[in-house]
Amino acid sequence: MAGVDRGEQGELVEVRRCATRGEAEQYALVLTAMGIQSLITPEGKFTALYVARDDTARANAELAAYDSENRRRPPERVWVRPPLPRVEVAMVYWTVLLFFFAAGRNEAFSFDWISAGAAQTGLILKGEWWRAVTALCLHQSGAHLLGNLVFGTVFLMLLSQVTGAGVAALAMITAGTVGNVLSTLVRAPEHTSIGASTAIFAGIGLLAALRQVRRQDHALSTLRNWVPLAGGLALLAFLGLSGENTDVLAHVLGFGSGIAVGWVLARWDRDWTLDRGLQWKCAGIAGGAVAAAWIAAALA
Repeated sequence: MAGVDRGEQGELVEVRRCATRGEAEQYALVLTAMGIQSLITPEGKFTALYVARDDTARANAELAAYDSENRRRPPERVWVRPPLPRVEVAMVYWTVLLFFFAAGRNEAFSFDWISAGAAQTGLILKGEWWRAVTALCLHQSGAHLLGNLVFGTVFLMLLSQVTGAGVAALAMITAGTVGNVLSTLVRAPEHTSIGASTAIFAGIGLLAALRQVRRQDHALSTLRNWVPLAGGLALLAFLGLSGENTDVLAHVLGFGSGIAVGWVLARWDRDWTLDRGLQWKCAGIAGGAVAAAWIAAALA
């Protein structure tokens, strides 16, 4: 840095030895801001930072304070934008819902899928836990199914960009199941519901929570950090709180469960999209959970 003559090297004292010149320049900027002149000079594999002998104590104190402050500040995460999920993600989602819709309408394999899989509050509270999962696969009409296919595909694909398809599927099923379980705690025993919408609104909550945490990792204003959550609430209000036969409570509880699961996932500091092994494991667990729930329903 300017201000200290290299010819006065004998009157200078080294205050930092840095691995890179960039690091030394950062320290020099800190000292300059405090009115302390310094000199950067390469010394072999390192870069040294010198100050005048009279400034040594104050320079060391300022640099120590700077180091302490930066140790307390969490490192900024670097997020890699993943590629768009492939069409296979949507195809699997459509195949699963279409299969169960057709099976339920036609009582495939001489099995009453609707009666065995619907989320009936009284039966869930009596121990038929699988209904909280199987109900996510069933729909009462073609219009009901079509709406959940369209919106479910959109939010599953968006969430897959953040977490990867396998993690997204498992998280949505988990949060949707939690939403159905919470619903049983406040419903009348005879209340019955079916549909993937609880998991879909859980996906909206998951996406909002994960996006919000990633915004907080960057230097944005506090108000702007809440934009994803506000957007999620707007979608909940627009898509989930109106319409004939809309199960508002299930949508709200699904969204809230998604927020909770999303915040838990956000504390797991990793980029899931880069771990293909994890994606396959989560996809397997998600598929296994649905299969196990239906097997339990068939054996009951």
